[in-house]
Amino acid sequence: MILSHTRLLIIGGGIHGTTLAVSYLEQGGSREDLLIIDANDRLLANWKTQTAEIEMTHLRSTRVHHVSSNPHALKQFATRHDYGSNHFKDRFGRPSLALFNDHCDRTIQDLELESRLIGNEAVQSIERTEEGYVVTTTNRRIIAETVIVSTGQSSTMHLPEWGDLPTCRHVFAKEDVRERNVVTIVGGGITALHYVIARVKQGHLVTLVTKRPLEVSQFDADRSFMGPKGLRAFYELDDNWREKRAFVKRERKPGTSPNDLVLKVKRLIRDGIIHHVIGEPVRDGSRLFVDGVSVPSEEVVCCTGIRPIDPNQSFLRPLLEQLDLPLTPCGTPVLDETLAWTDDFYMTGPYADLILGPFARAIYGGQEAARRIVPQLLKAKQKV
Repeated sequence: MILSHTRLLIIGGGIHGTTLAVSYLEQGGSREDLLIIDANDRLLANWKTQTAEIEMTHLRSTRVHHVSSNPHALKQFATRHDYGSNHFKDRFGRPSLALFNDHCDRTIQDLELESRLIGNEAVQSIERTEEGYVVTTTNRRIIAETVIVSTGQSSTMHLPEWGDLPTCRHVFAKEDVRERNVVTIVGGGITALHYVIARVKQGHLVTLVTKRPLEVSQFDADRSFMGPKGLRAFYELDDNWREKRAFVKRERKPGTSPNDLVLKVKRLIRDGIIHHVIGEPVRDGSRLFVDGVSVPSEEVVCCTGIRPIDPNQSFLRPLLEQLDLPLTPCGTPVLDETLAWTDDFYMTGPYADLILGPFARAIYGGQEAARRIVPQLLKAKQKV
């Protein structure tokens, strides 16, 4: 088994892990002190695969939300490389996926970040020793002084109770599938609506099943929660974890999409190109029914979300048990304001919901995590 040493190890090469790595290097951290590990062979692999699968055109985030610590970096990149105004949508400047990905690729290239990636290796366990954190993967042991877990939630796909229907799959399932000419898509959020349009473009006959009428929300939650002023009531809950969880659940807006996307799908419904059914699907044998009416069941694609991994069911369990680390009543790690779970061990994304609020899982959440964690890393480096 290969043995590696590093000062800083980031587990997860998605948007958050890449944002942390970029911010660390942009603010003076050493490339040689950094390693990133991911189960995929390149940075942002899941992001690119999933957004390509649904043929996303524009992000739900604004022009200042990206992987760089410079809020104007994306806009400056677009200006330098002559991206037209069509690459920014509405008054918030939501960037096109092409522009966002190109900026990510250039930033990664300029910082030579791929050279610090250990790809195609899944983390199996983490323990603490006198040398530091020992991270065991399928092929090696990495000893790290500091660890940041930025694994997101891409690997845990949520299916409804009837999701064991043989013809049903999650939209982000990785197994090869044969798309049929007639498809039922379940879900009312941004993923579902992008995917509906993609299948219509292929000439397929689409039935869209949603719990309620299509709802508009430009972002995952109210924009006021992207700053301390809007989060004042959330912060006042302090360590009342149950109330904080209720706050996040109440203020997040799953099953919604930006106005332009909703209007596009509504036009397709109005023109009879998409059949829209509102209600809860129920399985009866090999078919789905909504309010007693059968919907096409030859191919059923669920756009029903992804979930964070339970720490007790993940590579975190050995460390949790060894150090008796605290969990909230919701089962998530108890983090401090710097997103540390214990000394030199940080967590972002869904694990940071109860510190950062409703946008913890979004691109903004990765930036906010970097603003809290990177100063701690640089401060520790200065002491050495």
